Amino acid sequence: MNCDRCDKPIPEGEAERVPVHGGSGGGTTVVWHRGGCPQSRTHPVSYPLGRGR
Repeated sequence: MNCDRCDKPIPEGEAERVPVHGGSGGGTTVVWHRGGCPQSRTHPVSYPLGRGR
């Protein structure tokens, strides 16, 4: 299974499933690394290297 946030593989037992509520995407469940993505600790996914400069 891959993370919906960073698109990296998630080892067994380290996935966190989060239901999305609201008008946009309501009823959807996202899966990401429990405790945060390894990549997002240094570079947020929404601002990859080279963007926003």
